[in-house]
Amino acid sequence: MDTKNNIIIPIFLGLSITFGFAQTDSSGIYFKASDYVKHKLSLASNCKTEKQKIIFEVMFHPKEIIVKHNGTTHKYVKDSVYAVKNCDGLIVRIFDNSEFPIINPTEPIMIYKITSGGSGKGNSSIINYFFSKDATGRIHDLTIFNLKKAFHDNPKFLEAIDIEFRSDAELSVYDSFNKIHKLNHVYNVSLSH
Repeated sequence: MDTKNNIIIPIFLGLSITFGFAQTDSSGIYFKASDYVKHKLSLASNCKTEKQKIIFEVMFHPKEIIVKHNGTTHKYVKDSVYAVKNCDGLIVRIFDNSEFPIINPTEPIMIYKITSGGSGKGNSSIINYFFSKDATGRIHDLTIFNLKKAFHDNPKFLEAIDIEFRSDAELSVYDSFNKIHKLNHVYNVSLSH
């Protein structure tokens, strides 16, 4: 296959993904990873004209997601939902009954950021980053070691990781010049050569 086509397809896919996730006028639920990839929201609500409430931190039922949509309350087991999209555009993936906010929904390697602590004077917040190889992949701590395990079948990417990243902390850096996280830029380049 021609290398030009290999580059054009990911760029086109990236543009369609960007358009679908960039919209902040709707909220709802993605029940499956395939729904997420196709931007198929269930219980979709127009944030400008409709009221909807999605609750997934329920004190007495922590394994449930409650959606109040068009005057009806819907309850779902948390593990039956892939992700929740809020009106502000934030998409939170549900994995092993935990919430993982996606910081780069338009990029191939998904990066998640969880901030904990920090409430109160003098308490600093702790930020942890995670990743999944793609939309269907398991979520792991964002470390060089875990990336190498996940992408063991892509030697060009593994070599590029060694060249471009000296520590785990560098893996979550955003490349403002290329308008993509550096990790995904390095990954895309490894696919195009």
